[in-house]
Amino acid sequence: MKLWELVSVCRDEPHLVERLGDRAEWAAYLDSARRAGELPRDQLDQELSDEACAHVLEASTLVLWLSDGYVRCRNTGSGGVALSAAEVFHRYGGRFLEDVCEYGLERIP
Repeated sequence: MKLWELVSVCRDEPHLVERLGDRAEWAAYLDSARRAGELPRDQLDQELSDEACAHVLEASTLVLWLSDGYVRCRNTGSGGVALSAAEVFHRYGGRFLEDVCEYGLERIP
């Protein structure tokens, strides 16, 4: 997952990126996440470790819904299955998760 994707997913819970400070090896990520609005594109595109992203996303309260071949931001009432942000990240990846948050839904690959 790229830095900008994680910051984007956490836009409604910006405090979550502070969890990058929980491990010394993620300190550079934390500094970059805090300054994301000031960074050039090449720094925003830096790949974060899956472990760091999972650690941040495990604390998210975001609930997404799996139904009819899509992951959605809202429950359509058609028997959808609730998934956490961390579950979506583990199943489909960071780019997929960011697309769901950005566009409201994404077709399961």
